[in-house]
Amino acid sequence: MARSKTEAAKSKVESAVALGGLGAKIGGAPGAALGAGIGLIIGDGETVFPLDMVAIPAYQAYMIQGSPSLQVYIRAGETLMPTGGNVQDVQEVIQAQAEGSPIASHMGQTKRKKTTAYQRKYKKAFASVKRKHMKKDGTWKKGEFKAAVKAAHRMCK
Repeated sequence: MARSKTEAAKSKVESAVALGGLGAKIGGAPGAALGAGIGLIIGDGETVFPLDMVAIPAYQAYMIQGSPSLQVYIRAGETLMPTGGNVQDVQEVIQAQAEGSPIASHMGQTKRKKTTAYQRKYKKAFASVKRKHMKKDGTWKKGEFKAAVKAAHRMCK
């Protein structure tokens, strides 16, 4: 069973309060505001980590330079899912991904647009014109890239 809107809102508020408290400990009032804002933004959405990270417990944030009791290595591309303290939510998402639901099938995939006939013609025309507008070392002559683009567009008409 999916969470209700009130449960989701409660989860967002809890994460905003938690991150606001953490921000206050680290950066004072500006840190609290920033932490609360981040908590509201990411509090109830899936987060895909863009690069490798190491996570530590929030109550040990002062030990970032030290050695906290627990460190978790997070690989780039892994997803953090909000549970709201409800394990059933996680099980539903995992089951939906296994069944190939639209949510799971669209994650990480972008649909490529088909190239048009004009784009294919322009590509060939630009490749043929390009040599005339470049120096021998492979760099563009001054103002010649723009001229090459115009020439290729003229050839496509």
